[in-house]
Amino acid sequence: MLFLLFPASLLFAQQDSALLEKIKNIDVSLTSLEEVDEDLYEVSVSFQSFYDELAADGEWIQISKEEINEDLLEGEGQSFSGFMQNDDEGVFIWKPAINKDADWHPFTNGKWVYTNQGWLWASDYKWGWAAYHYGRWWNSKNYGWVWLPGYVWAPAWVSWRISDEHIGWVPLSPKAKWKPEDGITTDNYNYKNKEADWVFVKKSDFDNDITKANIIDRKQNKELIKNSKKVLEIKKENSRMVNRGPDVNDIKKHTGRDIKEKIIDYKYQRNKPSIGINDVKLFKENFKKYEKDAKGKVNNLDKPKKYKKSLKIKMMLKKKFKERKNKKVQNK
Repeated sequence: MLFLLFPASLLFAQQDSALLEKIKNIDVSLTSLEEVDEDLYEVSVSFQSFYDELAADGEWIQISKEEINEDLLEGEGQSFSGFMQNDDEGVFIWKPAINKDADWHPFTNGKWVYTNQGWLWASDYKWGWAAYHYGRWWNSKNYGWVWLPGYVWAPAWVSWRISDEHIGWVPLSPKAKWKPEDGITTDNYNYKNKEADWVFVKKSDFDNDITKANIIDRKQNKELIKNSKKVLEIKKENSRMVNRGPDVNDIKKHTGRDIKEKIIDYKYQRNKPSIGINDVKLFKENFKKYEKDAKGKVNNLDKPKKYKKSLKIKMMLKKKFKERKNKKVQNK
C-alpha cells in the first residue's frame, strides 16, 4: 500500500510544483499588486490588454520620462521613483479621442457611487474600467489630458477639495506613488495642479450624473479652491483599497437622499460598470507578469500595435542608431 501511495503523492507534488511555477510567471495576484510599491516607470507586468482595448478610443504615444518631468514641474510632490531599464524606449501614454474637446476633463461623464471602499467613479465611457481605476492622469502641455498606465487598482485615483457647499476633484498625477504602508495622503502628496484642472460641483449635485450641465464654470475655480480644504486619503483597509473623500452623511444632508453603501463586485467584461440596488460590478484586470533574465532585466516589452513617437523619442533613437553605427565602424 505504501509503495502505491508514495509514487502517487510524488506525482501530485510534481504537478503542483509545475503549476505553481507557471502561475508565478503568468498571472499576478490582484491582491499582491497592492502589497508592493507601484513603480509607474519600470514596468513589471504586461499592459497589452490596455494597449489593445483602448486603441480604438484614442491614440498611444511614446514619450520619454524627462517629458513627463517637464510637464509636472509645477507644484511639489514626490520625485520619480525609479529609472527605466532602457530610457530611450520611453513609456507609452494614452490620449483619449474625446480629448479633442478643449473643455473635456477626466472623471466627468459618469457618476460617484458610495461603496464599501469609499467613493468609486462609475464612468459612462467603455474604457473607464482601465483609465479611471489604474494609473495616473495629467494635463500635458503638448497633448492635453493623457493617461499613464499602472497596475494597482483603486476606486478612483483622485484628490478632493471640500467646502461648505461645493466638492471638487482632480486626477492624481504620476508624482503620486502608491506605497501600501503609507497609502497616498496629504502627508506624502502635495502636487499643485493648475486651477483649471479641477472639477467642481455643488454638494446637492454630487450624487447626480456628472455632466457639463452641473459642472461649475472653471472661471470660478480660483475662488472655489481658495475657500475649500484639500482631502486625500487612499489607503488599504482590511485588505481593500479605499478612497474616503467626502463625508457621506454630509452628502445625504445636501442632496436630501438616503445614499446606501454598495458592495463592489467584479465581472468578466471589459465595459461600463453595472450599478445595482446593493452592489456595483466592474472589471478588474489580471496582469501577465514579465520574466526577467539573469541580469534582472525584462526583454521584449509589449507595445501598442500602433503608436506615434514624440520628437524627443525620435531624437533619442536617432542618436542611439548613430552611436551603434560609429561603433561598428570602429570595430572594423
